[in-house]
Amino acid sequence: MKFLVLLVCLAFPSFDAASLRRSKMTFIEEQMSMQMKLMMPEKATLNNIEASILNMARTKKQGGSGTNLTAFLDQIQELIDNTMKKNIVQRKDQTQFDLDGAWANLTTCTHPNDTTLVNTLAELDSEHVKCRSEQDAMWSDYDATCIVARQIFENERKALCDAYEQAKVFPTPATTCVMNENTPVPTIGHYLIDMEKYFSDAYDALLLKKQRCDIAMATPFPNEDLCGNKICQYYDKKIDCEKHQEAFEKPACEGHKTYTCSHFSDCYAEKKDIYDSVVTLAQENEVANKAEWRAVLRIECLLNALRVSDDELEAAIDACKAKTYATTPVELKYYGSAPAERSFTEVYYAPGSAVFSSSWYSGLSIATPAASCASSCCMAEEFSPAYPAGANCPYVPGAVSGAAATTTTTTTTAATTTTTTAAASVSRRARRRMR
Repeated sequence: MKFLVLLVCLAFPSFDAASLRRSKMTFIEEQMSMQMKLMMPEKATLNNIEASILNMARTKKQGGSGTNLTAFLDQIQELIDNTMKKNIVQRKDQTQFDLDGAWANLTTCTHPNDTTLVNTLAELDSEHVKCRSEQDAMWSDYDATCIVARQIFENERKALCDAYEQAKVFPTPATTCVMNENTPVPTIGHYLIDMEKYFSDAYDALLLKKQRCDIAMATPFPNEDLCGNKICQYYDKKIDCEKHQEAFEKPACEGHKTYTCSHFSDCYAEKKDIYDSVVTLAQENEVANKAEWRAVLRIECLLNALRVSDDELEAAIDACKAKTYATTPVELKYYGSAPAERSFTEVYYAPGSAVFSSSWYSGLSIATPAASCASSCCMAEEFSPAYPAGANCPYVPGAVSGAAATTTTTTTTAATTTTTTAAASVSRRARRRMR
């Protein structure tokens, strides 16, 4: 019976195998059946004692009795008080202990919604979300100061160089080198003067556009160092947030492995099987204990009947046979049927799964999302957040970085130096002829 007590009081970590469940049930039944068999010798003894007492009563009634009858009756009474009653009550107490343990065992399965891990995950998630919010603010600042500002800077530089590229195209002679009808005399001289002025103005305008383009191309982006520092600060925050994500996903992963609804269902089903079996066997034990208890009380009554006078003996024995004996001292306390399995809400999803991400990360900014995975539930290698490959971090001014934040820029090739030799030649010939 002690083995049974140990069995029903243990909190089994998991109950997934049907064969294991059957073996445990068989063990319980064997242990309690053995206890039932141990009662049988005492029951046979009680029957023999009762038969012997009735024989004594018949002998006494017929006028014959031993000189040591009183001493013999006292010995039987002592056996009843010190052994038989105690044994029956002890078996009843042990059965009650088993029953109490099996009932208490129904509450040893951890319900997914009762764990303190729910609150712990909520706190860790809050810290992660707060970090991502700060990361998002840093990205917005970098975007405005560096990406947008750099795009504006590049667009302005490109516009100046595009204006130069468009202006350095030689005009079409058919439309440009035409003499006006009202050209004063000498017409050739004035024509050349007009051409000189035209091409001199065109050259000066072209030179100005080239100078503006050259200056723009030689002028560096004013926020270069500032942006270099800002992007590294952003990467530092991103790494910090990924560490917060790892701190959140590790216990979430362990919770998924330990406290899922299926784990609880399997555990409770096993505890319920044990309880139902213990109740059935306890009811059988109680029937046997009550029968023995009534037999002991009846023997006790017959012993007292043998102590009365001969003329009262028959009536006393008949009274013992007709009497109803209370079995309250050996009755068990039952708890009823095992409660129905509690409903539950799945809260421990596997990190890396779509349902986990939608449950915990749906509110994060699309500019600063969570890493795809940060726990053993969804990755084989160890999670190790770091700077992007080729990043110039910590920032070193003038170093080339292959991993700067993604920007949309337009690179304008520096304009090459050109000369308008045709315009200059026309201008010189016009001045000589005028002289």
